[in-house]
Amino acid sequence: MRRLHACLLVCVACCYLASSAAAHTRRLQHVTIFGDSVAAALDWDATARQVLARSDRLTLDLAPCRRLTQPGCISPPPPSVLHDVRSLGRRIGPTVVVLVGYNDDPHVYAKGIGRVLRAMRRDGVRHVLWLTLRAVYEQYVLINEVIHGASARFRWMTVLDWNGYSRGHPSWFAADGIHLSAAGAVALAVYVHRALERLGLTGPPRPR
Repeated sequence: MRRLHACLLVCVACCYLASSAAAHTRRLQHVTIFGDSVAAALDWDATARQVLARSDRLTLDLAPCRRLTQPGCISPPPPSVLHDVRSLGRRIGPTVVVLVGYNDDPHVYAKGIGRVLRAMRRDGVRHVLWLTLRAVYEQYVLINEVIHGASARFRWMTVLDWNGYSRGHPSWFAADGIHLSAAGAVALAVYVHRALERLGLTGPPRPR
């Protein structure tokens, strides 16, 4: 059954690649994705990356042990999302996707999420898609509450419930229930792409 499900995911991904091939040579919308080692699967899995990159001009800003507003948890520590938002400036583009928090303290995350969103807005970001975490530990439940709370204050932020969407799919994850298998990487890519597509943020820019 798991093998069949993995095959279905590959078929769905192939459909996305085929349908977006015609748009590849046209001007595409710009999407920047910030993530830690979980989201890094979007880069190391070729199919997952293609699902996203064929429909948008993609910037991947991914680093293991990344945190939202503090330096990361390995040596040398990777810069925070806030640091890289400020470094990118207007190069960040109008649409951002965030999957970060597995290395964060919930209280620090709560204090920092507004700073990150305001910094993005100052640099021209118009849409932020923020994914919830797989709530396998209590600290991730708390961070998900922070994410949902922020969406009520910042109207340009859309919450994508990765925690709920991925529930019941153990084959998408490694033994820790967090990091992604190849099937999970494709599932995440398709999930994000569908959200971007639903919001009109894929393919050639639409008239404003």
